[in-house]
Amino acid sequence: MASATKTPLDHFRAAVSKIIAMNQTSTMFTSLGAGAEPGVDPRHHNAELRYRGIRQTCEIRIVDYSSVSMKSASMSNTQLVDMLNDPQVSERPSWAKVRWIDVGGISWDVLKALAIKYKIHPLALENILHTHTKPSASKSDYYHEHLFLRILCLELRDENSVIRLSETQWEWDATMDIEDLQPDTQDRPSNRGAGSFYDTTPGLDAAASASVQVEALIQVSYITEKTPNSNQCRVEVNVFPIFILLFRNGTVITLHRTTNAKLTEPIRERLSRPDTLLRSTCDASFLVQSLLDLVVDKAMGLTEACEHKLLKYEKQLLLKPEVNTVSNLHILTGDINLHQRALAPLKRVIYGLRRYDLDRCIALLNLPPGEEVDVKMEGYMSRTALTYLADVYDHIDYILRSLDVVENLSENLIGYSFNLTSHEMNVIMKRLTLITVICLPLTFLTGYGASPPMWWTMAPTHSDIWFWIVALPVMAVVVPFFLFSELKNLYHVDKNRKLSQKALRVSYF
Repeated sequence: MASATKTPLDHFRAAVSKIIAMNQTSTMFTSLGAGAEPGVDPRHHNAELRYRGIRQTCEIRIVDYSSVSMKSASMSNTQLVDMLNDPQVSERPSWAKVRWIDVGGISWDVLKALAIKYKIHPLALENILHTHTKPSASKSDYYHEHLFLRILCLELRDENSVIRLSETQWEWDATMDIEDLQPDTQDRPSNRGAGSFYDTTPGLDAAASASVQVEALIQVSYITEKTPNSNQCRVEVNVFPIFILLFRNGTVITLHRTTNAKLTEPIRERLSRPDTLLRSTCDASFLVQSLLDLVVDKAMGLTEACEHKLLKYEKQLLLKPEVNTVSNLHILTGDINLHQRALAPLKRVIYGLRRYDLDRCIALLNLPPGEEVDVKMEGYMSRTALTYLADVYDHIDYILRSLDVVENLSENLIGYSFNLTSHEMNVIMKRLTLITVICLPLTFLTGYGASPPMWWTMAPTHSDIWFWIVALPVMAVVVPFFLFSELKNLYHVDKNRKLSQKALRVSYF
């Protein structure tokens, strides 16, 4: 009845609105293919259509500090967006030298407000949105407005882990095929509230909604245990990226997918004490150095866990070699290789910050060749931060070298197990050879003497004694002939043993 009252003009407007909506959706999907515009512009309507489905209740902490004072505040998504939209409220206090905005959780409304307020580069924003749910290699990008770091954090999975169990319910496996990433209705959570990645988006069609859901299903742990029994033989590790943005005005923004406050709690505890170096320096780059040091320290526990597993398997292999122990060593070697591949880019990032920070900042000016020498410019990292970054570099280098040692020892133990199996097979073959050397001549004489007419069966007085009269001399010649090398080795071993005992008696007296 309602449709009957519509005028032809209303029908025309409705049709035009549908065509415009279809055109916007098709334009959005066309721009996502090959040759699309790089980066994410938060002011563009296509970005709003594509990413507004990424919603999460974030844990946001803002810390303003100087050498004499420190102020911390917690905010929700709406409170942060409202604060950033107000220029006066979002202004940093005059007494504060550094402002640290720590965002736990990834949500489009928060990212959009931060990107517009602090002029985050579109490529950096694209990196955050596309790699926050999967472990990507650590990297550093230099822009005119800020320094962007994507740091891959590795931590042991235990009761004290930063990643909660509910956040690792859907995990990502490094060996997972693309078919495994298809959305499964049985594995999707039924709760689609404000804290979920699966909020429905009215402006997106079914294909776009499925794309958002598939991307959200890819979680952060690249080492997953398929069965409960395999949990005991692997080093369980949580892997998640941390995004750090360092601005020249003393502002640091950190973003990570976990809402657990344990991740940055050590840094906030240091900031609460005025006698710490972090407070006394009032240096934003030193805060970045502290965050890098925190990530590297978390990886220290990974090395100790791998060494503990190796010692356990070594003891089992030396006492009682089993196939399961060799299988566990193979798994440990593969896991260590993954850890090395995850931590090696972090080492390069730290080295690049120490060695090429100033050079990369000068390269941003795009000066003609030869004029770079006369430019007076400071890098993003201060001298104090560069000094302490050397210690962080030593730690990450020690971790990688320790993992390399554990990997080599594990491979040596695997080789030892195969050599031990080969030695046992050689011993068995020697025993079979000894039996063959003894029994084969006797079998031949038995078959040869039993076939008539033979000289010891022709005479009626001959018995089986004549067989042994012939067999024993033959065995006395054949057995030493075939076992000459073994008898020679036995003689040398016995001779060396007697000489050793004689030397011990002489030294004793």
